[in-house]
Amino acid sequence: MSSTGMLSGTSQNTAPHWDPAAVRQLVEARLDDHLTTPAGVPATLSGAMRHALLAPSKRVRPVLLFLVAEPEEGQTQTVLDVGCAVEMVHTASLILDDLPCMDDAQMRRQRPTTHVAFGQATAILGAIALLTRAFGIIAGLDDVPAPTRARLAQVLADAVGWDGLVAGQEIDVNGRSAVVEPLQIDQLNWLKTGVLFVAAAEMGAILRGLEDDKIASVREFARHFGLAFQTADDLLDKSSVAVAGKDVNKDADKTTLVTLFGAGKAEQTCRQHIADAEAALLASGINAAPVRTLMARVLEAGRMTQK
Repeated sequence: MSSTGMLSGTSQNTAPHWDPAAVRQLVEARLDDHLTTPAGVPATLSGAMRHALLAPSKRVRPVLLFLVAEPEEGQTQTVLDVGCAVEMVHTASLILDDLPCMDDAQMRRQRPTTHVAFGQATAILGAIALLTRAFGIIAGLDDVPAPTRARLAQVLADAVGWDGLVAGQEIDVNGRSAVVEPLQIDQLNWLKTGVLFVAAAEMGAILRGLEDDKIASVREFARHFGLAFQTADDLLDKSSVAVAGKDVNKDADKTTLVTLFGAGKAEQTCRQHIADAEAALLASGINAAPVRTLMARVLEAGRMTQK
């Protein structure tokens, strides 16, 4: 089945090349636009959403989506909006992940976690508001055909749902003691991180109008990229708050590749995922250069600055 023509009334033969740093700036500006709140929104709720969403971050997922979509002039804002929706879902998941009943984290993205700054109730409501705002953005993409909007929403819903991020968090909180083998760790990392990486890349491929076989390669690339990212983040847990920009040593009593086999083995696994990601990236046919630049900037094994 073909996915051609996802952005209505446009051609995709001469898409420009983008630098990830420039795309990140575009994402930051558009996120701020989306947090312009209507009258009647409580200041505390708006403040909590801005505190979490606009905190310093590499914006890996929306930038990845953008680089895969590689929009032409006139398509940029639509693709940015879809990337913002993904970032809102990701940020909502971090707010919930940091709660006292979950990881009980005090720092995230170089600032106090949302529940520390605004209280648990407002943090939870802020997460719900970001989730609903994300799907509202996708529903409101007037220049994208309705079947494509539905497909984008389905991909994102599947990633965040009971067999995606939510499942990963449940295992992490209440089933982590049963995770004792490398394949189980990979599966947990897939649920906690990989699914949203794949969703972001797949949504970019859908917007670009790639054929299904190419979308499969994009998904495979993003799966390995996400697993490498999570492994590097597990390595980062052994650093410091100043380096990580968030709480560290949170995995001391959890089974990760680092705690199970040590940093050397974890780094080797991370490198293998990067190699597998590179192979799938080449098979996808998308412009690989800016994506490689993004990977290089966020995958310095164990030395990322923000999740």
